[in-house]
Amino acid sequence: MVPLNASGILEAKLMALEAVVAGSLPLASETSLGFAQAILRDRGGLFASALPSGDLDYGGIPALARVGYLAGGSEFDASAFARAVDRLRGRSKGGRGELGTDDLALLGIATGIAAAGDTDGLGAERSKWLLGIANENTEPDAWSNRARQLAADLLDGAGRLRADPQGSVDALATDLVLRQYWPNAFATVTPFAAERRQELMAALLSSVNPAQGELERGAIWLATLDLLVRRMSVELVPDYSSLVAMLEATQSAFRRWVWDVKPNRSGIGPARWLIDSEAHVQAFLWAVLEPRFGENLVDEQYLPGFGQKQPRFDFGIRGLKTIVEVKIARSAGDFSRIEEEVAGDLGLYFTDLRNWDRMIVYIYDDSNVPHAERYDTLRSALMQRDARIRDIVFVQRPGMIPPRNQRGPWSADGSVGRLTPSTSLE
Repeated sequence: MVPLNASGILEAKLMALEAVVAGSLPLASETSLGFAQAILRDRGGLFASALPSGDLDYGGIPALARVGYLAGGSEFDASAFARAVDRLRGRSKGGRGELGTDDLALLGIATGIAAAGDTDGLGAERSKWLLGIANENTEPDAWSNRARQLAADLLDGAGRLRADPQGSVDALATDLVLRQYWPNAFATVTPFAAERRQELMAALLSSVNPAQGELERGAIWLATLDLLVRRMSVELVPDYSSLVAMLEATQSAFRRWVWDVKPNRSGIGPARWLIDSEAHVQAFLWAVLEPRFGENLVDEQYLPGFGQKQPRFDFGIRGLKTIVEVKIARSAGDFSRIEEEVAGDLGLYFTDLRNWDRMIVYIYDDSNVPHAERYDTLRSALMQRDARIRDIVFVQRPGMIPPRNQRGPWSADGSVGRLTPSTSLE
């Protein structure tokens, strides 16, 4: 008996869904093909044997929907698409009989109309026509109803998508996939909650697969699992973008920084987390990065040197081949110093390209008056020096930490070690 484990179950599920999609292609409508191609863009190989889009002049609604779904491609002809829409509008009942209940065809055509824009002054009429159909014959309990809501919102932006989807696994999976590939329409919609993602993953893995021939549902399930796995991978193994985001987020983390005015119990001084040196900044960043990067995080690593110089960097993320160099600025003149220090060691930082090939410079501004106007200048100067300097992150000290000339030892009466504010507040 083959032992079951999480990775084995997931791999088997993905393979089964690939088989459903591939096996459903020969008899699928062009509407279904277009929708599947739109949401499985990273699995283009599955569609290698699929026939090309039909002729817009004779292919009817399915061909029109498929071309609309693929409107983002270089072969999209906005004028030809608009003419085909106008022919459909000119039919008896304006195409309502054939199009009215087909949620996915509505979305494909709406996507094409939105992409084509108003090239001939009739764009608004086309949108109004399709919007009227989308607002009719709605079936809120249908798993594909979210596609109809999206189609209507693409045309008028009324915010139908803000209503939280309810119902089946198919409906929730459809919502997650549509968010991924039509993100602008979901910009004001409540994010898909982590708990719901977990529930959806469990439901997909434990439910019976769509049947052969159900291309639309099979594609949705496969696309949903791809998205969930990708999201889990990023959360489990942070990438370079995650590292930059974590460093940038340290500024907002200072909102809860500790700097007590008085002790909270007798016999001790007040708790005060003073950052007064580069070593303190490094210690803070280590506490932030170590839980996420674990053994991939290394600090104070010496690099191959030349002559008497033995350079070292502050942090490195081995899995990302990224150096994090920490600097502290206390005055306007320090920004020029930082530029020269980083530039002077660039050749040494990257002598071992097998292990390190890019850098982030993290600059803690401890100036009594922050010099935000110098940030862009320094950022541009460093990134122009070497393309391997990928990002510069600036943070300002927590507002509750007093100016440097007022950081004296604490005493009960407040008199011991209190410095007079005579130092320049640069």
